[in-house]
Amino acid sequence: MAAIPAPGVYRLPKHGATRAEYEDAMAWSPKQRRFAVADGASASAFARLWAQLLVRAYVNGRLAADSIEADLAPVQVHWADKVQQRDLPWYAVEQARRGAFAALVGLTLHESGDWSALAVGDSCVFQVRDGAVIHALPLDDPQAFDNRPLLLGSRPTANRQLRDAGAIVSASGTWQAGDTFLLMSDALAATFLRQLHQTDCPALNVLAFERSALGFRRWVAGLRSERQLRNDDVSLLWLALPDDAAA
Repeated sequence: MAAIPAPGVYRLPKHGATRAEYEDAMAWSPKQRRFAVADGASASAFARLWAQLLVRAYVNGRLAADSIEADLAPVQVHWADKVQQRDLPWYAVEQARRGAFAALVGLTLHESGDWSALAVGDSCVFQVRDGAVIHALPLDDPQAFDNRPLLLGSRPTANRQLRDAGAIVSASGTWQAGDTFLLMSDALAATFLRQLHQTDCPALNVLAFERSALGFRRWVAGLRSERQLRNDDVSLLWLALPDDAAA
């Protein structure tokens, strides 16, 4: 059985921000066949930490769509413990009381040849086969992105309405050798979908950058300068399954 390869990992903070201010997070385990991207909400407190804890929990198999409210409890305790260890000014204490928020998308490739995915918010996963996107989760329309997605909160009360609102999205399908899975935070996902809708080229051709950190940085800078990409943290996990990949 051929191993699942490590994904290509591409990330950049907002233009004008430092690496320390990057509030997305990514995690992956080819051995466990689990991959995740989270996008911390800048307006909330300690969103970077919350995003990091979410992706790690997913990749370690501790978050599932049908039990996510209960699964989040130990992650929320961990977040609160980390925050409480910090010496915070009064205004940061108030922000922390309200909690952190983040979008999350996670993908698992099962040995049966099936895949399953979980998404809350507007980070996305795309399955590409023979040049076409055959699955998009949770959004497939570039007009569907807005500035107020429902997100996972680090305080339990913040998540009470997510399920009733349809914000906890799951899907499944089959994968095969040669497929590509792309996990993206929202700004890049919106641009990717918009350019797909505007052109007839193969889906991967939309991501026209040299597969290196420098190539990604130059490509993103060009999109931003042309106002084709909103100035936000940008994250991409590119999982290309080899032609000899097998369940």
